[in-house]
Amino acid sequence: MIRRLTLTLAVCVAACAPDEGPPTSHTPPLDAPGQQEQHAEPLETPTEPNTLRFLEQATFGPRQAFGAPTPPIDTVEHVMTVGIRQAITDQFAAPRSTFDGLATKDLGSQFFFHAVHGQDQLRLRIAFALSQILVVSQNGIPNVMSTPEPEPRVAMASYLNLLSQRAFGNFRQLLEDVTLHPAMGTYLDMANNRAFKPNGQPIEPNENYAREMLQLFTLGLHKLNENGTPVLDNLGRTTPSYTEAQVQAFAHALSGWTYAGPTCPTIGRTNPPTYAAPMMDCAVNHNSTSKELLRGVWTTANGTPRQHLKEALDNVFDDPNLPPFICKQLIQHLVTSNPSPEYVQDVVNIFKNNGSDVRGDLRAVIRRILQHDEARGPVPPAAQVATFGHLRSPALHVTTLVRGLKGTLDTTGTLDPGAKLSSWSQSMGQYVPQPPSVFSYYPPNAPAPGGGGLLGPEFAILDTATVTARANVTHDLLFAAATANAGVLIDLDILPVNSSDTVQWLNRYFLHGTMSPELRDIVLNAISHPDAGDTLRRKKLAVYLTSLAPEFQIQR
Repeated sequence: MIRRLTLTLAVCVAACAPDEGPPTSHTPPLDAPGQQEQHAEPLETPTEPNTLRFLEQATFGPRQAFGAPTPPIDTVEHVMTVGIRQAITDQFAAPRSTFDGLATKDLGSQFFFHAVHGQDQLRLRIAFALSQILVVSQNGIPNVMSTPEPEPRVAMASYLNLLSQRAFGNFRQLLEDVTLHPAMGTYLDMANNRAFKPNGQPIEPNENYAREMLQLFTLGLHKLNENGTPVLDNLGRTTPSYTEAQVQAFAHALSGWTYAGPTCPTIGRTNPPTYAAPMMDCAVNHNSTSKELLRGVWTTANGTPRQHLKEALDNVFDDPNLPPFICKQLIQHLVTSNPSPEYVQDVVNIFKNNGSDVRGDLRAVIRRILQHDEARGPVPPAAQVATFGHLRSPALHVTTLVRGLKGTLDTTGTLDPGAKLSSWSQSMGQYVPQPPSVFSYYPPNAPAPGGGGLLGPEFAILDTATVTARANVTHDLLFAAATANAGVLIDLDILPVNSSDTVQWLNRYFLHGTMSPELRDIVLNAISHPDAGDTLRRKKLAVYLTSLAPEFQIQR
């Protein structure tokens, strides 16, 4: 009965999508790099609800310090003490979590352990977002049976470490590092992309990386205004952001790279895969002719692979489509699927110039996203409540619950609790770090069902099977003995004993004070029923019903 009742609530996540388009609102200009005049609430003295919203956006779930003498930097108490601006600064300085491709525990297990226990919560959130934009999947990397190491895991661990390392750096450097990473080289054929056969006969270079780099990693298919809205012609049609000829030009400009080795191979030949170092340039396999890129820019005639790489990436990085295409997706991953054009424009302004004439400063971009009025305040702006927020992805559903219930992952002995969380996420449609394609787990432009034109990327993997999986995963976390036996430990003693107080606690810490009277009555009536069981079971039932209601599933 518990599962049937909650499945009905969970289905409302899909059925209760808003049916009105996102309104617009004025956002004040910047008064300093990464700062703004705050209308929602002062950044230095956030209220508890605002703090909880911030932690939902900047971590893998809010958690409390529970009386720790020095509250950890990712706790409610710390943020309320130092303010949101300083809390972001603290996260920038947190020690970085890393992945090990040779460890016993797989990368999914390591990911969820970091997501629950890592100090660098914001870095992990940004790296996770970047991994869904600049996509490499462990599934697309062959395991070379003649070598002892597991190439898919080694390559993917190195790639995830790169995204983590560059999460707060410059997007131009990130783009180059991604382009030359051997995992990307294997996944999208950037490695061993030759312009000649062994007999010296010219051939057309592989276009795979060039195409996906333009379409998915930097520009998108259609030209955008700086506020993220599409550029339309006088007939209301979208305009392509690049042509097929330009894809071919980029493929030529990016030819001539192979896996690192002691020397370059001979013409038409390749080096064997290795994931220990960035790819190396080999002029013998590069097309050195001049090609026309974007906006009438040509590569240098007789240029080297490295020279043409720089010209190609500089050309893309300077394109006006890149800031709105990337900034809107980062806002979607952290805050809301349908940011207002003003929100996107403000973040784009920072991407274009961080205040010190630097383009692509991700640290400034992230700060602007999280400090913006549309992200801040105890609740979303009143005019936008119906269209604000995003469906929690499976990974965030799992980690938010575990962290919110004082969860710990016990890795003593042979226990592998991270693998348990990973399998839960996989059952709900998000197998980290193995997205099914270069389009990631879900596309950023996926519509919200019944949303009247609103976007809802995470809804692309929400169906009857994965809705049921959300109910089953939550049930297993709370009720199944196998969960604790696997090392996933939660502490329900943090909830009050009294039923009314339990509901209020969930309203306070899980919904930052936004619980509707209808949900309150549903939960309170259920846990007050004579058949609800003892105190512990009533607490579990209250968490179960609350966390599968639309008010929790849609992070606002």
